[in-house]
Amino acid sequence: MTRINVRAPSRLHFGLLAWNPESARQFGGVGLMIDAPGLELSGQPAALWQAEGPLARRTLQAADRIAAKLAQAGTPTPSIRFEIHHAAPEHVGLGAGTQLGLAVARILTELAGCPDTPVEKLAELAERGLRSGIGLHGFAHGGLLVDGGRLNHAHGGLPPLLARQPFPPEWAVLVVLPRAEPGLHGSSEVQAFAQLPPIADSITDRLCRLVLLGLLPAVAERDLDQFGSSLTELQHLVGQCFAPAQGGAYAHAELEPIVAQLKAEGLHGVGQSSWGPSLYGFSADSLEIRMKILHRTCEKFGLGPDAAFWTVASQTGATITKV
Repeated sequence: MTRINVRAPSRLHFGLLAWNPESARQFGGVGLMIDAPGLELSGQPAALWQAEGPLARRTLQAADRIAAKLAQAGTPTPSIRFEIHHAAPEHVGLGAGTQLGLAVARILTELAGCPDTPVEKLAELAERGLRSGIGLHGFAHGGLLVDGGRLNHAHGGLPPLLARQPFPPEWAVLVVLPRAEPGLHGSSEVQAFAQLPPIADSITDRLCRLVLLGLLPAVAERDLDQFGSSLTELQHLVGQCFAPAQGGAYAHAELEPIVAQLKAEGLHGVGQSSWGPSLYGFSADSLEIRMKILHRTCEKFGLGPDAAFWTVASQTGATITKV
């Protein structure tokens, strides 16, 4: 009997680059894959479909859809027992749904006799990557990623990967999960985009410049100051663009004092991931200094031990092992 184990990273999404239904190309974005909180699950053939652990119900729902698509294509799968050992929280801006869907699709295709299925096919099976391609390309590669969005009114296809940079391992990432309502997702997210004013071409031009001539070269040259200033400006512009949908530059007003605190602590590139409420910031300080920052932040805002933590970039994406 074969058991497939998948360990997938989490995703920080720094922002979309374009939104205008009248433009030729839509969305595009930039983000970073990080080790924690991440996702770990395993699957093996069983007499009945089963799932245990966090996100068990969502795992079975994804497996049911994916298995039906594979069967329709002439690739039946066995019944599988899933065990979810660890999962990031849902709908907080860390890309948990995409990583789970891709991981489940990978387990099913492996056990159906289709090893090393390309991530593009996994995304198609799992119905991910409808807007952002950061999570799906991050599942395959890790690192700092830029995707090229989608052609308007195009049927099928996924956002192409335009750039991938290894992230400096000495740059630690602070992730904060405030006690706040989940970010927009599902039908609420679709409705938000439907009502969102177009992003002006001049803003998209500036965002693209910040990515191409700010973030990417700063990472390549290990210039944390430049990386931070470019990301701060990008986050400010993205926050303004999406303020009509989320009520302000951030998902909730209570996030603003946390952002101010992280900036006061000297963190670089502080911002909100996707629709939030997850926040992040970067530091190259010593472990001792970083732990003091963590302690002060948790104490000031009453955050529990799992609500704020330091992690590092995922350099390789998901790892798959067979037992």
